[in-house]
Amino acid sequence: MLPTVAEVLALPVFAAGKARVLAGSASLGNAVRWVHVVEAQDVTELLDGHELLLATGVGWPDGDGWIPGYIAELAAAHVAGLVLELGTRYDQAPPRLVECCLSQDLPLVVLHRRIKFVTVTEAVHGRIIAEQMGALRARDEVHALFSELSLRGSPADYIVAQLGAVLGSPVVLENMAHQVVAFEPAGRPEEELLALWESRSRSAHRGRPEDSGHGSGKGSGNSGGEDTRTSVLGPESWLVTPVQARGTRWGYLIAFDGAPHPAGRALVLEQAAVALSLSRLADGTADHWVPASQHWLLASLLQGRYRSDVALRARFESMGLPVAQRRLCGLALRPVPGSPQADGTLPVGGVPATAEVTRLARSMGLNAVASWTGPAASETLLMALSVPGPGPGRVAPEAAIDTFAVKLQELANGQSPETGRAALAAGAVVEQVGALAASLQEALEVLGSVPRRSTAGTESVLHRSADRALRGLIGALRSDPRMQGYLERSLGALLHHDATQGSDLLPVLRAYLAHPGNRTKAAAGSHLSRSVFYQRLEVIERLLGVDLSDGEVIAGLQAAVIAWETIQAAQPR
Repeated sequence: MLPTVAEVLALPVFAAGKARVLAGSASLGNAVRWVHVVEAQDVTELLDGHELLLATGVGWPDGDGWIPGYIAELAAAHVAGLVLELGTRYDQAPPRLVECCLSQDLPLVVLHRRIKFVTVTEAVHGRIIAEQMGALRARDEVHALFSELSLRGSPADYIVAQLGAVLGSPVVLENMAHQVVAFEPAGRPEEELLALWESRSRSAHRGRPEDSGHGSGKGSGNSGGEDTRTSVLGPESWLVTPVQARGTRWGYLIAFDGAPHPAGRALVLEQAAVALSLSRLADGTADHWVPASQHWLLASLLQGRYRSDVALRARFESMGLPVAQRRLCGLALRPVPGSPQADGTLPVGGVPATAEVTRLARSMGLNAVASWTGPAASETLLMALSVPGPGPGRVAPEAAIDTFAVKLQELANGQSPETGRAALAAGAVVEQVGALAASLQEALEVLGSVPRRSTAGTESVLHRSADRALRGLIGALRSDPRMQGYLERSLGALLHHDATQGSDLLPVLRAYLAHPGNRTKAAAGSHLSRSVFYQRLEVIERLLGVDLSDGEVIAGLQAAVIAWETIQAAQPR
């Protein structure tokens, strides 16, 4: 980074010369690339711009008719400033010289005490070289940082966070649809940083030169014909650089205004963009950013990692989930056998990927973000669904959620119907984004109460707490030692018998409890003959020491079986 005229004048050598600015004070921020001692009038052909000129005036012509042309030539050559030492040719600066420098806004400095010009050039050139060496070191450090992040396979949000720390200013990574993928607020309120992001971004990008085709909504992000330079865009003076490689553009990296960086803010931004591009290429999937950003969004909601509901609303809106004037609902899906890939793409076994869920919601006029959660990020698909609020000609939000649930079940079960049905649960429908966390937690609790087994085709597609009140209550208490003790006292002997003898007494008991007043129907549900079924019931009564015709006994065993099912459902598979 080059020093300015003001910074050069602050050096001790100029203080010794009693430097005084007579003109061009508004341009003291001009960068000084070098210092030249010049005495001749015709020097413009020797200049490349940003030089600070030193003169005594001994070689200047008599009179002052030449001064306007001379100063105009210096200004046209983008000279940083002119320093005139008094005492050799002039006792004071010629009035015409001051007047012309004022008109051209060219800094004019006079030295009232004679100093060695070689001392001046040494001091200034030393400062310039030190600045250049510092810039080179800073560039090496920036390059090493982002190269290391690339080699380490760091995720996009971490790269963006590191970029924000290096620049000391807010940074946003957006995709080609102007949705935020990751951001680092760097002390700025999130609600201010992300408010109305899509419209602000589209407005800023309209000023990008040669950026025809941007904002078309094409997912490919082909950068053919688009400007590839780092640019300052929009009324907020965003510093913007594309994230792209091999002819494909994935999005833009945006830095807000901040302090200068020794390596140059544009260079730092471009190094981070390279790291993000290499990360995308290494991953090799079309939706590399989406699962990670949606997982972070839902995790921050559930873990309470947000400052206020206003900031949370801005976060959700900027990442593509509208919440204003909408109804929100948390959903949880436990798939049929088969686990998703770590990045959320369609796995072997047929579980719907997060991108498929998002597309399904959009096709129905809804919006959704989804993330796999669990011990191996493959246990439960957690979804936040945004539904248009009630209005003329609109389907009621609850009905829209039910329809979405049916389609999602078809998507999940259609991949591998022979293995059973996925279990799907919903929390309460809420209006405020802050209440969405409770809805998601409720969906998880309800899902935990659903038995972990292939469900029959007649069972409800969408489980709600109101539909499974007892299961929901027991599911919420499944970690309570008292509930676990009750389960052991009620079913311990039967579970031990099944485990050691290889018997099927628990499935028989579950079939009986499903139809306690109709043993014939219960026997059919267990796929056993009535005689064998009745024999099993006698064994159960003997092991547990109960009478299965007693209504209170039936109620207690039903609660114990539900407790066992909810505990089993909570175990990772």
